[in-house]
Amino acid sequence: MSISAFILAAGKGTRLLPFSESIPKPLLPILNKPLLEHSLLRLINAGIDIIGIIISKQENQIPTYIQRNFPDFGINFIVQEKPLGTAHAVLQIEKQLSTEDFLVIAGDSLFSSKFIKKLAKIHQKDINAITLSLEYMNFEQMRYSSTVEYQNGRVWQIREKPETPEQVLSKYNSSAFYAFKSGIFDILKGIEKSKRDEYEMATAINQTITQGHRVGGVITKRVCHISTPFDLWWHNMQFLSRTKKLAKNRNIIGSNVEIDASSTIKNSIIGDNTEVKQNLNINHTVVLSNSTIDRNYRNSLVKTPHFQEF
Repeated sequence: MSISAFILAAGKGTRLLPFSESIPKPLLPILNKPLLEHSLLRLINAGIDIIGIIISKQENQIPTYIQRNFPDFGINFIVQEKPLGTAHAVLQIEKQLSTEDFLVIAGDSLFSSKFIKKLAKIHQKDINAITLSLEYMNFEQMRYSSTVEYQNGRVWQIREKPETPEQVLSKYNSSAFYAFKSGIFDILKGIEKSKRDEYEMATAINQTITQGHRVGGVITKRVCHISTPFDLWWHNMQFLSRTKKLAKNRNIIGSNVEIDASSTIKNSIIGDNTEVKQNLNINHTVVLSNSTIDRNYRNSLVKTPHFQEF
C-alpha cells in the first residue's frame, strides 16, 4: 500500500490524571498492552510499513518503549517542539513525508486493521484531499467533540463543539483518524489560531472545502477513544469481555504478579509487578502496573496510591 501513517503522541493527557501522572497517555494499557502498541500492530496488519510517531520535546518513555519492543521496524520520531494543536502536529510530518498520501491517527484512539485499510482505499480511489473517519454521536457527546455536514460520502462542513442542538450538522462526528494528500501542508501553513490558542484541524478541513477540494468521510461503527479514567476502565472491560480462551474467572494477569491464595479476582486485569494481599475481592477492575492492592475493589481503575470507582 503506497501510503504512510503517523501516530499523534505529543498530548499531555491531563483529563486522565492522576493515572497519566507518570505514564504518557499512549502507553496506558488495554489488556496490559499499551495503546500505542495496539495501534502500531493494527497499522502493520493493514499493510502499512512506513510509520512515524509525533512526540513532545520532553518525551522519552515512548522512544524507549518502541526501541525495546520494535527494534527492527525503523519507526521514525518527529518532535513537536510546542503544544500548538493537532493541525500544528500534522504540519510537522512534512519534514519526513515520503508518500503522496498519508494517514494520521491519534495516539489515544484505536481502529481495526480492516477499517484502516478501508479508509485508505477509499481515500485514494476517490482522490480526496482529506478523508475523515466518522462515527455516530448524540448531542451530549458532540458538545465535547465535533459535528459534520455529511452526504453521499462527502463532508461539506465541520463544526467544533456545538453548543445547542440547532448547531448540530448531522448525527456524525469526525473521530481522530484522517487521511491526507500532501497538499494539506500548504493549507496548514495558512490557518490562524483558534480561540484556544491552537491550530485546529477543523479550521484546516473547512479551509480545504472552501478552496474547492474534495473532503470525504467513511463511517465506522466502533471507535476506542481514551480521554478519561472512565474510558480507560470501560474499554478495558469491553475488550476483556470479547477475549476468548480465558480461564474460569476471566482475568488477564501480567508478569511478576503476586496474588495471595486467600484473595479472589474475577473479570479483572492486573498489570505487571503488582502485589495483591490477603483476603481481598477484586471484581471488574483494572489494576495498572507497579501497584500494591490491600483493599477490595469493584468496577474500579487502580494505580496505587490512586483509584477511581465507577
